[in-house]
Amino acid sequence: MSSSTAPGGAVSEWRRELLSVLPHNRAHWGAVRAAIVITVPIATLALTGHADLTLYATFGAMAGVFGRHATYSARLYQQAVAGLSLSLAVFVGTAVGVVAPGSFLAVGAIAALSLVGLLVSKRVGLLPVPSLFLVFAAGSTSSFHHAPADLVLAAALPLGAAALAIVVGQVGRILPPSRATKHPRREIVPLRAVLAAPGARLEMVRYVVGPLVAGAIATGVGIGHPYWAAVAATVPLTGATLGAKFGRGTQRLVGTVVGVLLAAALIGADPPLGVLIAAVGVAQLLAELFVLRNYALATMAVTPLALIMVHLASPAPLGTLIADRLVETVIGVLVALVLLVVTSPRRRART
Repeated sequence: MSSSTAPGGAVSEWRRELLSVLPHNRAHWGAVRAAIVITVPIATLALTGHADLTLYATFGAMAGVFGRHATYSARLYQQAVAGLSLSLAVFVGTAVGVVAPGSFLAVGAIAALSLVGLLVSKRVGLLPVPSLFLVFAAGSTSSFHHAPADLVLAAALPLGAAALAIVVGQVGRILPPSRATKHPRREIVPLRAVLAAPGARLEMVRYVVGPLVAGAIATGVGIGHPYWAAVAATVPLTGATLGAKFGRGTQRLVGTVVGVLLAAALIGADPPLGVLIAAVGVAQLLAELFVLRNYALATMAVTPLALIMVHLASPAPLGTLIADRLVETVIGVLVALVLLVVTSPRRRART
């Protein structure tokens, strides 16, 4: 017997996580809601000449991905918690951008928010674990300079977009009732119980150290978007077993490679603004359709979505954008996988 998965079992779990596509499970409704919620604020801001503000609203809109199969009251609660958490991350990132954009201060803030996301998930049952979204929100907004007045926008726009997500998430109340099973709201778990749970401390360490080390490496090397490394470092941490975690990391790498090729073809064609906005909606739709079924397929859509968002808010040379995404994804995934190996219990023989 052993305290960890045997090598053969880990390989089997890695292969299963990488190649399996889970059943549809009514993914289309949540995908449609998420696509609407993210497209409306981006279109409104971009088409009125404020494309540079789209990042603020986009992350608040990501509250729409939570509570997919929850009852309406539970979805309302989960999306409200997620919206407040995401808005906090945007505000913190913007505040860091006022003081020291793209610095090691930003890396520290990202790591702290990764831990916040894990604790919020454990306490209120928020799934997916919002750490990735919080790291992405704070990292994006902290990567460039802000004026102090931008803090007002950083507070208002994500909250407004999150409110839209909540409203759209409740529309089903006025539609014919569905026979599908919905999950009720879970009781809040006391923080003391969260910290006392088996493996909780180790998991917390991983969620802090992963994005901290990956972000610090990318920042120290001088890569243009170091938060992408931190985001990638949170992805493998969510698997149920070591093999599944490695599968998630591999899916992130494969999906990113395909995704950057799609993004390069689209952005490189220099399409009209309306086409890019439509592409954001389609990408979000596809990402939500597959995120719980096969993460590699979802990443193929998430990657163009992220690159288009950055392109709209803060245009950069396409070659640099693509190179940064690839290099930082590799850094983040490798850091996470090494961290998982180093911190996994060693096999112990039973006498």
